[in-house]
Parts: sequence; C-alpha cells; structure tokens
Amino acid sequence: MLPLAARPTSDKGSGLEQICAGTGGPCTYTGRDMKSAHAGMGITDAQFNALVEDLVKSLDKFKVPEKEKGELLGILGPMRPSIVGQ
Repeated sequence: MLPLAARPTSDKGSGLEQICAGTGGPCTYTGRDMKSAHAGMGITDAQFNALVEDLVKSLDKFKVPEKEKGELLGILGPMRPSIVGQ
C-alpha cells in the first residue's frame, strides 16, 4: 500500500470531500468509487481495522460527541468490502 504522502494529491482531498458530503455538509463527492480507488493497494482487514482504531482515538482525543462519532463510523463501515482486498 502506498503511504499517504506518496499518493496523488487529488486522492487526499477526495477523502475529506467524501466525509463532508456523507455527513450532510455542503460538499459533493467527485472522486472515484471506493473499489477502483483502492484497486491494487492490497489493503488488509488488519490495516482497515488500524485505520478505524486510529480514527476513534483521534475522535476521542478531540472529544467528538458519540452521536457524530457514530455517524462518521457509520459512513466508513459499509465501505470496508470495497476497500479491503482490492
């Protein structure tokens, strides 16, 4: 898997755009679908789980309320099959 710094800049911004759109913000997601965006990366369940764990730690550190944390994780969870093993 390519480290974030080695990925094209457009891919970095599209994640934020996707979260913004998925949480009801004013953004429109214009990036690729998750399956094609992660094709060839070989992301494992362990790597995906580590991402989720890091995200939860960050949300907790910044005292994001449970409702909002659940909404964000609810957006990420269904993406797992399109991201892992591609």
